[in-house]
Formats: sequence, structure tokens, C-alpha cells
Amino acid sequence: MPTFDASLMSGPLLLAICMLAAFVATTVLVMALTTPHVTPAQRLARYARYTGRRGSPGAEAEMLTLRERIIAPLFQKVIELAARAAPSRARRTVAADLQMAGSRMNPTVFLGLRTLILFGMPIMGALYVLTSGDLNTTDIVVMALALIWGRRMPTMWLKRRMRSRQRAIDRALPYSLDLMVACLEGGLSLDASLAKVVEQTDGPLAIEIRRTLQEMALGRPTADAIRDLGDRTGAPGLKRLTDDIVQSDRMGISIAESLRNLARDARIMRRQAAEELARKAPIKMVPVLIFCVLPALGIVTTAPAAILLMRTFSQSAQLP
Repeated sequence: MPTFDASLMSGPLLLAICMLAAFVATTVLVMALTTPHVTPAQRLARYARYTGRRGSPGAEAEMLTLRERIIAPLFQKVIELAARAAPSRARRTVAADLQMAGSRMNPTVFLGLRTLILFGMPIMGALYVLTSGDLNTTDIVVMALALIWGRRMPTMWLKRRMRSRQRAIDRALPYSLDLMVACLEGGLSLDASLAKVVEQTDGPLAIEIRRTLQEMALGRPTADAIRDLGDRTGAPGLKRLTDDIVQSDRMGISIAESLRNLARDARIMRRQAAEELARKAPIKMVPVLIFCVLPALGIVTTAPAAILLMRTFSQSAQLP
């Protein structure tokens, strides 16, 4: 009968077994303490949230976190209260700008955040000035920047996002025009050509064209859907394309020929824009050269000679 050798359990093997047992025990203890106990009502409430159905209010309250129960609704109420003073015209303008920027933010939320920033930053600047003691130049600069940025920062962010999205649409437009011309000359309809553009491209232009195709599939007239495509983006090239398509369809002109001329003009305008940027590049590099490159180059070239001259003068002054 084989006998168990106790010497095998000594040394490194015993240490490894003890470490493994400690790791397993610690893991089981942590999982037991951190894993919450899920009741059947909570599982049903979680299933209802995933499927979009409303469950029991008590179970839903147990599933929601503190942020979802208190902080988020309170913040939403504050934003709605701050945006209540905005006129309806401002709401329509902000809604159109958010649509051009490709943002899904609610206009009420944007107006509320803009109002909070408008009054919050000057208040923070005033508190900084009051707590700093004596009024000096720095306090005046901080207060002025708080007033300016509090008024301009949300609008600047929105305008910057609008311009970026419009540039992305105009940049992708020449390729899309060439693809549409090839599809139309191949015998496809306008809807099929737009669908092919959505299939072969991506980005903001493809997203907007996909939305237009969905509106047309739901029964909206083609002319209205195409016209709204150019109006809601604000991109000059896309606006010119939609106006050209609507006018060609109204006048009975060949859309393929019209789009071919438009594609040629778009390529010319894109090349001219690239040449303009290339001509602006040397002018933009002048401040960098003056304030960054030239001082460093001057130090590198003249510092050794200046050090040598200083040593020579100091040695000549020490001579009797």
C-alpha cells in the first residue's frame, strides 16, 4: 500500500498551496460581499426596462440609482427653469442651429445651460474678486473674461460645431456627386442613386441622405424632402445640389447632366479652396518663425561666440 510522504508538503509546494487557498478564499469573500441580492421583482423590473415596458413603481425605484432618482431630475428641473424665460423665436433658432450641428441635444437643455453659464461664470468671477481682497489688474481681467466667456462660450461651441459639420459635408460632396452621376447615367432612379451614395459613403452627408430617404419612404414628397435636406444642414454645396435637383425636376431637365456640371464646379471650387489654403500657409508660419524659430536659432548661433568673447575680455582684464 503506497504511503504518503510528508516531506512533499514542505517548502515551496506548501507555500504555493497556501497562497492559492488564500486567493480563492479572498475572491469568494469579495464576491459574496459585493454581489447584490436580486429579488424576483427586481429581475422583472430589469426585464421591463430592457423591453421598454413599465413595471411596478416600487421595483423601478429599487433599480434606479441615486443619480437617476434625485440628481438627474433635479438638474433637469433647474435647466427647464433657466430656459423658461427664452422666447419662442430663440427656441426655433437654437433648434435649427442644433440640427445643423448634428447634435441631438434638446433646445431647452441648451438654452438652460446657456443661461446657467451666462450668470454662473460672472458670479464665480465676482466671488473670486471678493475673496482676493484688494482690487487689482488681475481681478479686473478675471471679471472681464468671466463676462465675455459666459456670454459667448455656448454660442461659440455651437457655431464651431456647425462649421465643422458643414465643412465635412462639402468635403465629401464631390465624390458623392460623381457617384450619383454614374448611377443616374447607368439607369438608376434618383432614390436608388441616393441609396447607393449612403451605401458607399459615411459621415454627416450619408446620415442626412439616409434621413431624407426615410422621409421619402414614409410618403413625403420628393421635392420637399430634397429641399429640406439642404435647408437643415446649411452647407452651401449641399444647398446648391438640392436646389439644382428640385429645379431640374420641375423644369423637366436631365438631372444627370445638371449634376455633372455641378460636380465639375464642385471639383473646381475644392481645388481653389486647397490653393487658397496653400497660399495662406506661409503667412501663418511667419509668427511661428519670428517668435519660436528665430530666437532659438539666434541663441544657438551666437551664444558660443558671446561666451568666447566674454572669456577673452575677462582674461585680458586680469592681465597686468
